[in-house]
Amino acid sequence: MLKSRHGILALLTALNFVNYVDRYVVNSISPSIQESLHLSDSQVGWVGSVFMFGYFLTSPLFGWLGDRYPRKGLIALGVAIWSIATAVSGLAGSYAAILAARVAVGVGEASYATLAPTIIDDIATTETKNRWLAIFYVAIPVGFSLGFMLGGWVDHLYGWRAAFFVASGPGFVLALATLLMKEPSRTGAGPSKGTSAGR
Repeated sequence: MLKSRHGILALLTALNFVNYVDRYVVNSISPSIQESLHLSDSQVGWVGSVFMFGYFLTSPLFGWLGDRYPRKGLIALGVAIWSIATAVSGLAGSYAAILAARVAVGVGEASYATLAPTIIDDIATTETKNRWLAIFYVAIPVGFSLGFMLGGWVDHLYGWRAAFFVASGPGFVLALATLLMKEPSRTGAGPSKGTSAGR
């Protein structure tokens, strides 16, 4: 059971990092996808952005569920969904199939992105809250950059489908790790300094 507040922060930051690697791999490999699936410029543009439909449509739902049910289970479910959808993206043989997979990526991301900051809010002290959220969010530009580099490198060596497979792998491991996290108390204003998660 993961009880350490710092450990929980590290896990959620790692998930945020993998989230953005996963999201932006597709941008670096879009020329190869376009060529392989014979897509127009507008079609390949939708491949890179259609995940937002799943994200926008389900974020309110996950917010509602997160107020009523354990958040770690919802996060683990979301991470598993986006990881499976990313792997399925690598198997897509048509425009419709890859669009559907990318929408599913957005659904998975909505669970994690909606609920993870609320957990950090609960486990951080008043003195550390801003710093911890900054650590969490710095994973976005780092993941964005690595996603571009990783996608291009794997595409060059093994093809664009392999890039999706590589990007999906860490998510499965982190989803399982999330289930080992102790669900923190919903403190609202956060615990006092030195209070451990879950108290």
